[in-house]
Amino acid sequence: MSNGTVLICEDEFVVALDLQMMIEDFGFDTTGPYASVEEAISVLPGNLPDVAVLDVSLKDGEVFPLADKLQEQGVPLIFHSGHVYDHEIFERYPGAACCQKPVNMALLQDALMERTAVRAAS
Repeated sequence: MSNGTVLICEDEFVVALDLQMMIEDFGFDTTGPYASVEEAISVLPGNLPDVAVLDVSLKDGEVFPLADKLQEQGVPLIFHSGHVYDHEIFERYPGAACCQKPVNMALLQDALMERTAVRAAS
């Protein structure tokens, strides 16, 4: 039984595959990985994830337009990046989590479980 669906937005191929395998090992289904904001936004209609793991810097710019759309739909966000300042993220996206690269597996798993539990309860 799946813990939910996680949208992965990451433009570094090896990092994206590593994230996907980790997240699936945690018991989640995945959509993506998507390397660009445009690509990820194009799949949202009719395919809303339970949570999203987002790199900040993607092939076509920063992830924030996608993050804004996901937040508007009530999708919990986890930012996975080496280019993010937690206080700026928390100010713009209350309730979001930040997992710095390289990812700590336990922190990522905890962040995913917490956010899917909150979403399921709402």
